[in-house]
Amino acid sequence: MAIVHRKVFQAKAGQSAPLVEHFLEAVQQMKANGIKWETRICTDYYSGRSDRVSVEWLLNELSDIDADLAKIMEIPEAAAFFGSWMEKLNDMIHHADAENWTVAG
Repeated sequence: MAIVHRKVFQAKAGQSAPLVEHFLEAVQQMKANGIKWETRICTDYYSGRSDRVSVEWLLNELSDIDADLAKIMEIPEAAAFFGSWMEKLNDMIHHADAENWTVAG
């Protein structure tokens, strides 16, 4: 059964649009390095807290996250990219909440 792994990021004020671009760069790098997760990026500017960005990945199993990321981090260029990418991400957000949903149909 498929799993949707979703992270909802609370961006710092004014950082939601740059955060979307930041994730688009990551998706491009992931695909270039062999990770073909179906990814959806959503924004929510009008309800709840402002400056939220949700990123969803459709996976076969939750363990795919660790396995695929471990493979990509063995590639020196990819490891360097994602290391600096994570540092920039941490500067753009206050926090993130994770959810794991089993796709029922």
